Amino acid sequence: MKELSARSIVGAILLTLTGTIALSAELENAQVKAQAIERLLAENAGTEVRTNAATGTADFVRLPQNVRTRVRAAAVTSRNDAAMQFISRHATALGLRIGSADIKLRKSERDRLGRSHLTYEQEYGGVPVFGARLKAHFNDGDQLEALSGTLVPDLAVSIAPSRSPEEAADTAIQWVIFKLGVQNLSAARSRLMIFREGLAKGVPGDNHLAYEVEVSNGVNVREFVYVDAHTGKFIDQITGTPDALNRRAYDGNGGTFGEVLAIWPDFPFWVEGDAFPTSDSEADNMLLASKETYDLFANAFNRDSYDDAGAPLDSIFNRGYSCPNASWNGAFISFCPGLTTDDITGHEWGHAYTEYTDNLIYQWQPGALNESYSDVVGETVDRINGRDVLLPNNPRSDNSCSMFGGTPLPELTISGGTAAGSYFVTASVNEPPTPFTVGPTPMAASEPAGACTAITADVDDKIVIIDWTLDGTGASECGSGTRAANAIAAGAAGIIFVAPQSGLLNLGSNAAIASVQVSYDDGATIKTGLPADATIVFAAGTDDSVLWLMGEDSTAPGLDGALRDMYAPNCFGDPGKVSDEVYACDLAQNDAGGVHSNSGVPNHAFALMVDGGSFNGQTVNAIGLTKANHIQFRAKTHYQGPATDFAGHADALEQSCADLTGTNLASLTDGSPSGEIISSADCGEVAKAILAVELRTAVSQCGFEPLLAKDPPPLCPGGFWKTQPLFIDLFERGILRLLNRRPWKVSHDGTTPDFTERDWEVVAGLPGDRWGRAFFGPDPTYGTCAPGGDETAVLHADSPEIRVPKKNRRNPQDKALRMAFDHWVGSESGWDGGNVKISVNKGPWTLVAGEDFIYNPYNINAFGIDFLIPTPPSTNPIGGEQAFSGADGGSVEGSWGRSIIDLADYAAPGDKIRLRFDFGNDGCGGAFGWYVDNVAVYQCRN
Repeated sequence: MKELSARSIVGAILLTLTGTIALSAELENAQVKAQAIERLLAENAGTEVRTNAATGTADFVRLPQNVRTRVRAAAVTSRNDAAMQFISRHATALGLRIGSADIKLRKSERDRLGRSHLTYEQEYGGVPVFGARLKAHFNDGDQLEALSGTLVPDLAVSIAPSRSPEEAADTAIQWVIFKLGVQNLSAARSRLMIFREGLAKGVPGDNHLAYEVEVSNGVNVREFVYVDAHTGKFIDQITGTPDALNRRAYDGNGGTFGEVLAIWPDFPFWVEGDAFPTSDSEADNMLLASKETYDLFANAFNRDSYDDAGAPLDSIFNRGYSCPNASWNGAFISFCPGLTTDDITGHEWGHAYTEYTDNLIYQWQPGALNESYSDVVGETVDRINGRDVLLPNNPRSDNSCSMFGGTPLPELTISGGTAAGSYFVTASVNEPPTPFTVGPTPMAASEPAGACTAITADVDDKIVIIDWTLDGTGASECGSGTRAANAIAAGAAGIIFVAPQSGLLNLGSNAAIASVQVSYDDGATIKTGLPADATIVFAAGTDDSVLWLMGEDSTAPGLDGALRDMYAPNCFGDPGKVSDEVYACDLAQNDAGGVHSNSGVPNHAFALMVDGGSFNGQTVNAIGLTKANHIQFRAKTHYQGPATDFAGHADALEQSCADLTGTNLASLTDGSPSGEIISSADCGEVAKAILAVELRTAVSQCGFEPLLAKDPPPLCPGGFWKTQPLFIDLFERGILRLLNRRPWKVSHDGTTPDFTERDWEVVAGLPGDRWGRAFFGPDPTYGTCAPGGDETAVLHADSPEIRVPKKNRRNPQDKALRMAFDHWVGSESGWDGGNVKISVNKGPWTLVAGEDFIYNPYNINAFGIDFLIPTPPSTNPIGGEQAFSGADGGSVEGSWGRSIIDLADYAAPGDKIRLRFDFGNDGCGGAFGWYVDNVAVYQCRN
């Protein structure tokens, strides 16, 4: 009994160990930055500071008047000196190395308000840092009043590339071919830079020396691909051809890429000075709107074309590829037939102006701001040109949809079965004319589940449930149009699309059938509750107005009419505030993290500023189109940078409004004094619009999940006292190792001659403030994935032999044999990772399968294989096996969790077993590694 009591004590300790020994290096870095920001605030009382979620450093600093008088340039030539003195004093808070010369002054300008703006760009050892720009703003008295922008901290990478530009270009081209399915691509240019992962997304990430490769076909493909200059691995891809209408997989039915290239730029259809109108109405629409956009920026903002240097406005109409769509490709705008409307043309030119001002990264919230500003330009052109004489431009009413496009969110009601009730749903872009009701009608699950081929299940005159299935790369198995067509062919009365786990999508579907989309979890509930009936209700819009609709005049086949509503984004399934359920959280579904849908949030803020309205507890009084446009453009040109997110946009709007207070603004139509003067009350309305759409609210509904769940069940059914330990190692000393007096055996294999000696080891200083010591398998960040630096290996940690007790007369029944361990995973996702193996009676090592985990199984079913085509194939010795790999969602680090395994199918009473923790890595690139603690093998007593 004494021995069992001791084991019970050990088991209890196993369940309760917590505490703190040391902060990880990452936590220490965060603490240093936080202390530096506290110092900035302490030394400059009254200063406002906003920090960047991706870097932990200050990216907007607004100085109060008492500080401005201290930080003043003595003369025009010393503004840089004054700014640099403040920047250097607070380098750590801003993301710079103390004493470094990592930022360079690139531009100094004085605006029409008499204020000066200095633009700095960050370098590291002479290599530019992607998206890293800081601006210093001086008032008309040459006092420093604000700093804005994002710098990248913690720079410690080798700037001598291990791979050539040609190798990077080849990887980039192959990647784009793989992702877009197009050929005839080339690398237009390549440049070396420091690239920070997660900067646009707003999450922490690693710094890389990388090649930025511009991959293009000269027409409609312009992708910026980032390739690690040491490992040759793909890092990220950002599009350089923003689309106004979102990419939808329709085949082109007109001219080819080559035909467009053959006419541009040497054979124009029309040049300035030729007779107008032309012989083609599409060309006339495009040319008129191009002039109207140019005039807007020239008159209101004194800007000469998008580059402010008189660049020609090249544009192409009646293109026949990638239709229906329109785009800016860095050289010209182009349109499929039916899309040369004034607002869509203005939208495309808006992308050009963005590229030459704040150059917002086309991903996540910066990308949504990019799209939103193009909508602002398009709607402004539409409202001031006086050409919309046939459609009503009546004021909009709060939270109502237009009669000319969009509908209130549809309703889905399930009757009968266990899933009965109402569900939140969104509509596709293409739906039958509203209002209408489908049902109550029986539901049936599609077979195949994704409906990418002909549906074989009986769905005739039923509402078919279609799962949004993915292929092996994580991309959509097929488009919504294909799935809808198969549903129509099978006689379905309607469709319920079940979104992937990553979240709701923007779907096209088909106007011949009603379709709604439910969340992944709701879809599972509905399918479990079959048989049951469903009723789908679509209401109609009530506002007799086309105000704030984007593309309402378009006549393109498949995209006829409006695609977005800036005043009521929900009418097209887009979020009107950050906390909306339809906020897009996914990068993989070809919309760069929701750039077209999440643009609804800043769109809504702009619309509320212009026309006013009540929303989300705020009543915003209108400040008008002129004031709102001046505030927006000043924010873009002076306070925003490539990585600006929604919160940064809010800061930029408020600062720009404060700057413009008391100014007689230039007219949007002719540049003359408009008589419209911004007041402090107007700035109060801007602040209310920001609150209404929650620009400063953190996105919580995306809910990046930890890799390991945090609520494990008891080790045995019936509680702790049913647990009978056979083996325990807490990796501590003294009584804490009572049941493991024998050492583990560590070894490695699968290595190359370049392998750097390393093995599992017991370490202290655990991540996550965890007390004590644990086993650690490192995931090295060094290596080149090539001869001379190939760090490929698998590290083994083998337990001592453990004997499973035989049956006896006192207890002849089998006892459940289990294993439990606490662990922390932070590895290079998809390439490096670990798993558990077992050897019985000195037999071969066998992988413990994921289906035998009771809690926290492997998160990757097969990793380390070449599923990341076309990046280099993995050399990981345990590639292709189930494993723990990666880190917590939205992070590069892990967090502690417990896994419990049922070993009953592997060993019988009387067997002798050994357990192995394997951690494998490929030849380069890593993160932290795998920490394993509190390993226990035990039986559950009856």
